[in-house]
Amino acid sequence: MSNVSQQPREHPVQKRLQKKVRSEPLEVPELSPEEPSLLSQIKQTCVDYVREFRKGQAGWGASFLFLAALLLCLYGIIISLKPRPEALSIDTVIAEDAGQDQLDTLLDEPTLNPAEMELPDASPMLMEQELLVQESDLLLPAADGDSDSSNLLGGETSGGKAGFFGASAQGRSFVFIVDSSGSMTGGRFERAKRELRQSIRRLEPNQQFHVVFFNSETIPMFEPNKRAGLMDATRVNLTKAGRWIEQQFPGSTTNPEGAIRLALSLKPSAIFLLSDGEFDEPQRARKAALDENHSSTVIHTIAFMSRDGEGTLRAIAGDHGGSYRFVD
Repeated sequence: MSNVSQQPREHPVQKRLQKKVRSEPLEVPELSPEEPSLLSQIKQTCVDYVREFRKGQAGWGASFLFLAALLLCLYGIIISLKPRPEALSIDTVIAEDAGQDQLDTLLDEPTLNPAEMELPDASPMLMEQELLVQESDLLLPAADGDSDSSNLLGGETSGGKAGFFGASAQGRSFVFIVDSSGSMTGGRFERAKRELRQSIRRLEPNQQFHVVFFNSETIPMFEPNKRAGLMDATRVNLTKAGRWIEQQFPGSTTNPEGAIRLALSLKPSAIFLLSDGEFDEPQRARKAALDENHSSTVIHTIAFMSRDGEGTLRAIAGDHGGSYRFVD
């Protein structure tokens, strides 16, 4: 038997597989593109946002310019339609100048106080009008020169004159001294105050006045506020004085010495002194008038509804060239 090497035999199935592999091309699977990362997506979103914002910004700017132009046009139309002030006429200018002069006059007055520029209450004014027509006010003066009754002419003033209960005086400045003691309580004091207000209201604006009440004390005008001197008879001052007079009430005793000294220190043209009885110290009151009257002021005296102090009042009037009157 021969020693011959034999090759291994292939299995038929293996042969068929090898043949198929050689005949069919090798198919390589295609690689799909990589999916975009998260960072790339964010970057692309930002780019798209900026691009859209630029487009929108351009549109907003155009809208703003259009609205601004529209508002300017409307403003021009409104200005053109606004009426222009007409020129003042000469008469208007003159009237305004006159009003300014009157205003300057009021502002120059020393006693002007805006807080007190109020109209008087209506009730006292109505009361005065009613009392004017009372029977006692319609009586005519008596024939006796030393006697008089209150009448509608009481306090009458014309030009440079002043009056109080029928007594009249000539001049530019006047002081009214009025008794406010306890004996004046009731109708007496109200009647005296009414006549006093009427007398000062009849003064001319270029005249001056002052009012002093007295009982056991001296009560100058506007007390207890700052004491005033002679005041111009302007509407403001008369209204202020009338309100102060209305606030006074009677009481206590009768001492006119301080009031007489105060009145004479103001150096008025004339003084009206009214009382309804004898003074506490009549000789001291008469001496005070003689001592203080350095300006030859005329003093007129009035005995009011009582003759108790008639002797003293007559003497004071005689000492100073005045007149004495009795008012019933």
